[in-house]
Amino acid sequence: MNVALIGSVSSSWYTLDALIRGGVEVTGVLGVAESQADRISDYRSLRELALIADIPFQPFVRIAESPVESFLKSHAPDMLWVIGLSQLVSNRLITLAREGGVGFHPTMLPEGRGRAPVAWTILLGAQAAANLFFLTDDPDAGDIIAQREVPVLPDDYSEDLIQRTNEVLAEVVLDLAPQIVSGQVPRTPQDHTKATYYDKRTPADGHIDWSQPTEQIYRLVRAAGRPYPGAFTHAADRKLTVWRGRPAHADDLTESQHPGTVARIDANGNTLVATADGGLWMTEVETAEGKIKLDVGVQLR
Repeated sequence: MNVALIGSVSSSWYTLDALIRGGVEVTGVLGVAESQADRISDYRSLRELALIADIPFQPFVRIAESPVESFLKSHAPDMLWVIGLSQLVSNRLITLAREGGVGFHPTMLPEGRGRAPVAWTILLGAQAAANLFFLTDDPDAGDIIAQREVPVLPDDYSEDLIQRTNEVLAEVVLDLAPQIVSGQVPRTPQDHTKATYYDKRTPADGHIDWSQPTEQIYRLVRAAGRPYPGAFTHAADRKLTVWRGRPAHADDLTESQHPGTVARIDANGNTLVATADGGLWMTEVETAEGKIKLDVGVQLR
């Protein structure tokens, strides 16, 4: 059995690389064009990897473009793998593959279906996983092909969890490769009564509310961080993106401060900001103009 792959991010690249290394015949690769890189968090081009492996490659901007359907028809895959694509793939395209479509999701399905799974995993302290499943009309609801837990560490940022998940995903694909080649891909129905769902997140959801507890703010900084737009706050009319931080120790704050007040700046330029129950050190902060130095007493909002 052979496959074609559609994708646009790092999980797409790791999947394609594992399919190639596992000896699976890949008849074609469709990747979102490099011109769209700035519009896609965690974008990664598939062009070079496909061409090195002598696999036909077709770039696209919108998956509904007619050249996409023509490409799939001409390369006739048995299975269509849609990995790391935020655009909706129509049934018309999926049915071009006689064995249907395969998707990827990084939660313990049926828990955590839906949008922004990496960010929600960190925000909620949930379990991560690498799942491959058959595509159906309902998002993330198809029969599971393989599911493997991914460790989530206490200080993981989104980029850390994405990388670790990609590595586990590659292991899953390599282990699965013989069954793909033989056409005996396993499938286990999900228990839909146990399904939970994550809502969509937007850049505005990264706004820091300093009146919240330190741990909650720290989770937001880690969840909204690279490759996503980042957590942010404001000093007067300037937007500050907080890329990195760490909770303050009990003795870092010498006196109670109003939440959002810049309480200290250390010798390395790290900035301590008061929270509802302590403080958070902002260790990497920038504005649209670049790095910034704040003054003690400044109120962030």
